[in-house]
Amino acid sequence: MEYPIWQLTTLGGGFWIALIATLHVYVAHFAVGGGLFLVLSERAAYRTNNIDLLNYTRKHSRFFLLLTMAFGAVSGVAIWFTIALLAPEATITLIHQFVFGWAAEWVCFLGEIVALLIYYYTWDTMDRRDHMTVGWLYFLFGWLSLFLINGIIGFMLTPGDWIRTKDFWDGFFNPTFWPQLVFRTLFSAACAGLFGFVTATRIADDATRVRAVRACALWTVLGVLATIASGWWYVAALPDAQHQLFAGGSHRVAGFLQWFWLFGILTLIGGLGFGLKMPKNVSFPLALVVLAAGLGLFGSFEFLREAARKPYLIWDYTYSNSIQKAMIPVIDQNGALASAKWTPPGLRDGITDENRMEAGRFLFQLECAACHSIGGPMNEIGKRTKMYDADGLEALLTGLGKLNRYMPPFAGDDAEKHALAVYIAEGLNGRKATTADVPEPGVFDPAPFNAESDEYALVAWAASGMQFYAASGKWTLLPPQAVIRAQLVKRDSLPELVNAGVTLSYELEPGTEGDSPTGKLAWREDAGRFEARLAPQACQAGEFQPLPMVTVTARDDQDTVLATARVALPVSNQLACRSCHGGEWARAGSGVSDATVAEILATHDRMNRTDLASRASVACADCHADAAQDAAGLPQLPSLSAAIHGAHAVYLAGRDADRSCLACHPKNTLRGRHDEAGLTCVNCHGSMTGVASALLKGDGAPGSAALLAVVAPSGADKVAPRQPWTMEPDCLTCHEEFGAPGSDDASGRWTKDAAGLFSSRRDDLGAVACAACHGSPHAVHPAANDRDNALPMQLMGEAATLGANGHCPVCHVDAMDDPAHHAGMGLN
Repeated sequence: MEYPIWQLTTLGGGFWIALIATLHVYVAHFAVGGGLFLVLSERAAYRTNNIDLLNYTRKHSRFFLLLTMAFGAVSGVAIWFTIALLAPEATITLIHQFVFGWAAEWVCFLGEIVALLIYYYTWDTMDRRDHMTVGWLYFLFGWLSLFLINGIIGFMLTPGDWIRTKDFWDGFFNPTFWPQLVFRTLFSAACAGLFGFVTATRIADDATRVRAVRACALWTVLGVLATIASGWWYVAALPDAQHQLFAGGSHRVAGFLQWFWLFGILTLIGGLGFGLKMPKNVSFPLALVVLAAGLGLFGSFEFLREAARKPYLIWDYTYSNSIQKAMIPVIDQNGALASAKWTPPGLRDGITDENRMEAGRFLFQLECAACHSIGGPMNEIGKRTKMYDADGLEALLTGLGKLNRYMPPFAGDDAEKHALAVYIAEGLNGRKATTADVPEPGVFDPAPFNAESDEYALVAWAASGMQFYAASGKWTLLPPQAVIRAQLVKRDSLPELVNAGVTLSYELEPGTEGDSPTGKLAWREDAGRFEARLAPQACQAGEFQPLPMVTVTARDDQDTVLATARVALPVSNQLACRSCHGGEWARAGSGVSDATVAEILATHDRMNRTDLASRASVACADCHADAAQDAAGLPQLPSLSAAIHGAHAVYLAGRDADRSCLACHPKNTLRGRHDEAGLTCVNCHGSMTGVASALLKGDGAPGSAALLAVVAPSGADKVAPRQPWTMEPDCLTCHEEFGAPGSDDASGRWTKDAAGLFSSRRDDLGAVACAACHGSPHAVHPAANDRDNALPMQLMGEAATLGANGHCPVCHVDAMDDPAHHAGMGLN
């Protein structure tokens, strides 16, 4: 925020730091271990009076001088130059905090230069004892340089008490100082052997070459084994947060760890092969191959160390994009463009339609380019975001640093977040957002009813206001299913519910796809209603239709039709998973495609270390309990509802219902009277964060508490826990004593069990179901379309609650003066 931006695209994302630093630090370790290798090789040559070994050591010192002093010094300057441009905030912190440490290191480096120059140029002019003393001095200065730099490098990963005290010594002697010092010292010895192979292949004398190669093999093998052993100490010394990330909290760490073991094994095989099997026949190219394997071993370690430090450059202090953690709340309030000192002038006055793409481009360079390239080899942004449209990417930015703590949080206001999302999704990836089109419900033939002559009235309703499903050939979140409920009323001045001597059957609207298009409803004595579970799909003749009609018919024992009702059975597979997980609609503007499913499963595998993508079939309810599917799940895992809402609330927090609930649920979920009054999902169920918190708090699985801490970091003490599907908003929270609503917030006051649900509850007489008169949940009468209003239109000729506006004779034959079912009934 305080410094200009080095704008990089293809070679951004840390490419230059990774390239220069890995090579430089590999050689720098050789500069330490190689110094000891030189002086010990010289002593061995004198002790055995081996002139060939002495000549080898002399030539090796020339190689050592050129590589460590020439390349090492230049690449060291290149590191300072690069980090100053790419990470100026962290660099200035290191300089200010450790200025005396750097000064001491430069004194040691000067000692290295002087000692190595004297050592190299005095082979013929200085006596053996003094010459070896100079060699020992060089090694001492080199190791002291390692000692000093080790403290500063370790500070970046584990600053320890420095975060609180800002004391030099707390930062320098940080929690990983000693294990890392041992680790790097031992690896320096391995480097001495690896680089020694390169020059040992040039020895002309066979016996001396064999001896030198075996010595290098000993340095390599023992050094690598000791390095790996000390690595366990290093990892064990990591504080809990870093250790958790290293030990499996990040799929990237797991990938780098695999490379570490692979290159470690290759390096050991090379060292053992050279030393035992082919010391005479080691070629220069083969030595370079083993040297490259050592570079891979060291590089994978450095990437592991960097990965364990994410999302910080300096743990818990400076994020990887050079924004200090303490500044995030300030930047969120004031805006990133207003906070950055080098914002282009045209963006300081705010984001408009005309400059939104330019603002997104600058924000990408400001907050993303430190780790992500554009079309380059390092963390290419397009590859990682190609599945998102702008709205999905904006959700991802909202969740950064929460569930996936590998990346820092987005810093800025909502308009800036949107601009960055649009720039990446549309400007870089060319992915335009598409809306979910909900077709008009279509015409249908109403069921017959004659108020003057019909002896029976049949009422029916759907148990759910919108039963969504997501099922493909491989993956099932929720299968196609719906529950139809009905009551048969014998019309009279004192109406009766009829359940004996009658049969109720159903038939789906012709052309509706799915299983069980016809069937019978069973009587449920405990609930006082008929009920059937069927499996319609939201598709008719290849076209998306989320409101198929179902005809319920009541017949007596002689198969005589007593009454008929036709109601909408709301089902939909128009889930917008594709906004974040890519792919297109499966067909006809709805459904989750195979490409979307593949990305969903890959994301689950990446975040939870599972193997779902490799399985032939996956049903979420096999692991996560779900009352809607009568699935017990695994006790250690959150229920399906808690897991889904918990994971997505991290990304959809702070949004209104249209951009949170209806970002996933079908767009036509709300179709009734409450929708017409301007109420949304939030009025009854609470915000996305509230819904997730209540479900997680009510879930007893061990994983739920950890997810709840992410969803509601400030605590959920005031959240009322609930169980999915059985504890829902209570109508009487707003409609006290069945009167006009006294509130527009029903969240947090749940029904006690399934019997208290609106679709199951009965009137004060314990007879007629609430939904029989008021309609299906989410589509209470009068609803917004003819299909949802089919029953009141059939029985009363108008879209209203059954019995309203003087229509009690639908069941009672005569007009009623007193409310029989509950207080507050509108009889006139």
